[in-house]
Amino acid sequence: MSLHTQGRSVEQIVEWGLGLRWTDVPEDVRDVARAVAADCVGCAIGGLDSRKSRAALTWARGFPQRDGVSIPGSRGRTAAGPAAFAWGELVNALEFDPDLTPCHVAPFVLPAPWVAAEGCGRSGRDLLLAIVVAHEIAAQIAGRMPGLRAVGGSVRKPSYGFRERWSAYTAGIVGAVVGAARLARTDSSTVLSAIGIAAGIAPVPIASRFFFTARPSDVKYGSPGWVSLGATTSLELARAGYRGDAAALVGPNGLLTILGNGPADVDGAAADLGRHWRILDTVFKRFPTGGVGHVGLDLFERFLVETGTTPEAIESIEVTSDPIVEVPVLANRQVRDPVDAQFALGWGFAALPYYAPGPAWQSPAALGDPRVARLLSKVRIRGDPAVVRDLYRQLVTERLPYVRRRPTRVRVRANGRLWEATDAIAQGYPERPISHDDLRVKFLRNTAGHLPAHRSVRLFSKLVSLDRERSVAEIAAAVRTARGTAGGPDE
Repeated sequence: MSLHTQGRSVEQIVEWGLGLRWTDVPEDVRDVARAVAADCVGCAIGGLDSRKSRAALTWARGFPQRDGVSIPGSRGRTAAGPAAFAWGELVNALEFDPDLTPCHVAPFVLPAPWVAAEGCGRSGRDLLLAIVVAHEIAAQIAGRMPGLRAVGGSVRKPSYGFRERWSAYTAGIVGAVVGAARLARTDSSTVLSAIGIAAGIAPVPIASRFFFTARPSDVKYGSPGWVSLGATTSLELARAGYRGDAAALVGPNGLLTILGNGPADVDGAAADLGRHWRILDTVFKRFPTGGVGHVGLDLFERFLVETGTTPEAIESIEVTSDPIVEVPVLANRQVRDPVDAQFALGWGFAALPYYAPGPAWQSPAALGDPRVARLLSKVRIRGDPAVVRDLYRQLVTERLPYVRRRPTRVRVRANGRLWEATDAIAQGYPERPISHDDLRVKFLRNTAGHLPAHRSVRLFSKLVSLDRERSVAEIAAAVRTARGTAGGPDE
């Protein structure tokens, strides 16, 4: 494909994003978008007590603006860029937000449209359409970049490794710009300039380093706050007359080549928009931890329910799965910090019998609980070489843009007996969707202590019927009233 055709494809992506109408969106896509909005707001409120969130909020409050926008936990209003930054960090704070393989999308693309909708006085339907646009563009592009895993060889002898430079998360900045732009009613030439600015200031691809760092920082695999700030600022600059390089996304030196350690199929992404709705692939997390471990956690939860075994009676927990479980950040055993707990896969197995999945898993109580520490010492997680053949079939033979199945086996020895089960798909995947009631329970668990119960129920109801809201102002006002359970700075 030529640089010229890719440039035209970028124009097509922008035209599609600005021109999408409500009647163009299937009802199942609308349903998922409503659920994504509700889940993200619940996760943002649930993350108010995290160090990452408190720091982001403290910084964002330093940019007060009388006609600005809302952020959770703050009575005042904030300038749009810092507010988008805070929203991105809040949504992602617990590692509980929706997943849209091959990477997180929601915390990178939802904040910019969210603050634009409030700032521009748009309706809930307008916001929901922008959320769909942002997700579709980001997921189509990310799914057409070379993946983190480098799988080759043959079916009989597949090879398996990881790319040194990969950060599909940052590709979300394109979707975020277009989603926000349609709410600000921006013309396509200005949006193309904004995308060029965004490409020039997008975060560098550091995600691969994250996977090979045993104890990650609050930035994790990339900052959704920074991507959201970049998207919002790029659009504001373009609307003010700042000129960006509209071709900066594509070509050998373009952002989408640098991020993926190889060229992204931009032409394919443009052609697939509105045909295959990627938001339907969203995974709604049941556990606040890396998604690679969720099949095993599902199986272990089944063991606890089926057998009624007390955690003290457990002698050992052995998990075999995708070899990615052996990278340092997932294999870490030194869980001293909430971010450690989000990625050390063994932690979920140790915390599950004692704490409800949610903010409690990363609480000081859980981190200092000797019972959890004892059970963690009995957990062993390792990669299964046989799984590589299945990964080869998915990524090479079936040509899937991402890993869809995660074959996992869990063996638990307790009271002298062995319990064993296998599976490849976790609950919360599109093939095994969580119910409306499950999503509601998760939302109320996340918001407990931050909002009165009746307000949480009302807010959830509004979010899952977002397209019926004449203005997002009332939702924004409800979100502003949320408070950290430990107190904290406020105006």
